[in-house]
Amino acid sequence: MGKLSVFLRPAPAGRTKEVWLDRFTDEEGKVVPIIVKCITPEENKRISQKFVKDDGSLDTAAYGDQMIVECMVEPDLKNAELCEYYGTMDPGDVPNRMFTIGEKQMIQDAIMEVNDITTASERLKKAKNS
Repeated sequence: MGKLSVFLRPAPAGRTKEVWLDRFTDEEGKVVPIIVKCITPEENKRISQKFVKDDGSLDTAAYGDQMIVECMVEPDLKNAELCEYYGTMDPGDVPNRMFTIGEKQMIQDAIMEVNDITTASERLKKAKNS
């Protein structure tokens, strides 16, 4: 089969990463990890298509919130009890009510990392250093 066999590997959807936020502890005071996962490019496409504005641009804030919802394994932001606690039935609202700005950024960074997403500036910096 030659070199083709090297490329016969599916995307690593389901791979996970833990995020530790000191504010979320169990009954014993131990920090409980927030777990995010890798999704497939098809799932990402489905999510991003929901947030295309009339002018063709992407509503990045809404897209980012929905990515948190879709990639977060624990806690499940779609859980009705969790949504009710945060005063919404829309799981996309929960990240903005549950996390501080810094916590939300840490979660978004973990989602980008587990999904192998880098920004253009990060790629440029990496290229300059190699």
